[in-house]
Amino acid sequence: MRKKPEERQEVRAARSRFAAMAATYFLGVFNDNFFKQAALLLAVAAGLSGLQGKATMLFSLPFILFSAYGGWLADRFPKRQVIIGVKFLEVIAMVMGAYGILTLSWTWILAMVALMGLQSTFFGPALNGSIPELYPSWYVTKANAFLKLVTTSAILLGMAAAGIALDQHWLETEIPFGRVLVAVVVLLVAFTGVITAFGIKRVECSGNHVPFPWAGPLVSLKDSINLYHDPPLLLAVVGDTYFYFLSLIAVMVINTMGISELHMSATATSLLAVSLMVGVCIGALVAARITSPERWSHVLAPASFGMGICLFAAGMVAGMELDLRWLLLLLCLAGAGICGGIFLIPFTAFIQVRPKQNQKGKIIAAANFCAFSGMLVAGQVFTVFDSLFIPSFNMTILGGFGMASAFLFSIGAHVANRFDPHGTDEESNA
Repeated sequence: MRKKPEERQEVRAARSRFAAMAATYFLGVFNDNFFKQAALLLAVAAGLSGLQGKATMLFSLPFILFSAYGGWLADRFPKRQVIIGVKFLEVIAMVMGAYGILTLSWTWILAMVALMGLQSTFFGPALNGSIPELYPSWYVTKANAFLKLVTTSAILLGMAAAGIALDQHWLETEIPFGRVLVAVVVLLVAFTGVITAFGIKRVECSGNHVPFPWAGPLVSLKDSINLYHDPPLLLAVVGDTYFYFLSLIAVMVINTMGISELHMSATATSLLAVSLMVGVCIGALVAARITSPERWSHVLAPASFGMGICLFAAGMVAGMELDLRWLLLLLCLAGAGICGGIFLIPFTAFIQVRPKQNQKGKIIAAANFCAFSGMLVAGQVFTVFDSLFIPSFNMTILGGFGMASAFLFSIGAHVANRFDPHGTDEESNA
């Protein structure tokens, strides 16, 4: 379908503001993942792999408790104001984190992780809800694919840079130089993120009379339950939650597998996780070409099965004595990431486009509530399995779960399509 000239002009006019949004998102995501990966690598090296689960739970808990408030702020006030405010909160969090890294105080490090979780709780609905304000609905999937490419690049760069930074010994310092470098980087990036946030377009909000959600997490729980009225949206939120549950466990297993089981360096271990994220970047670009907010459920089962079989293969390779084991692990994890990107992007776009204009923040907040509830459970699941099995076996379990889930998503897509009043994949193919 050809787009009208005025629609294409709208897309071109939004690019500079979108660039500021993407830069702000990139810097925040980089800082978050750079710091967390550095802290997790230090914890695993110190024999404290269980801290990965605790950190995950502390980061996830604010989303569960405060998602409703984050959605309310995004609907009640201009999203640009909310984004700028929470970027200042990130600066405070990074000051705490830098102190924790320098002194190797796990109390300060975990406190920073919790505060970053709170910051992200308010940041997500405001920034993600801004995309439909910039672009027409037909371009939202492409904008999300590009934003996913940007943010996934930030994730992989942050995770890779964390291992590399910790392995640096440029100067002889009382505190290991790698930790000093991590502290300096997180502070510089946090301040830069505040500056880029001022370039985001200001759009007056349309939800000036949205009531304050005094019940907090109960409101998020109610909004999540009410998604059953819209089966396609419910499927998107469930799929989004499943992806973050699966991918988070995968990253934690990769860290312990690389350092504890395979005795790799921090750099080599981080690059394994990076290969997963590189795959997600590639998958995001593929998803932008083969899906749209109107047609997306056909990719769910194949992508879920692909994630599962690649993770299963990674676990099998890790358990073998092979000369090319590290390279084969990179390929397996990159394959899992490609399938993951194809799986995730349609959900992100649909969750943004589907709700009414004055309910976008609420629905995105409910999706965050579900996703981080899944991540909270992921932290608990990892802690249990990490104490029972070696990491490579845990990776094969994760792969088997992914393959089995493909069958469930096939059923879910069929059911959601039958009840979608706005058009379905089946109808579009008829």
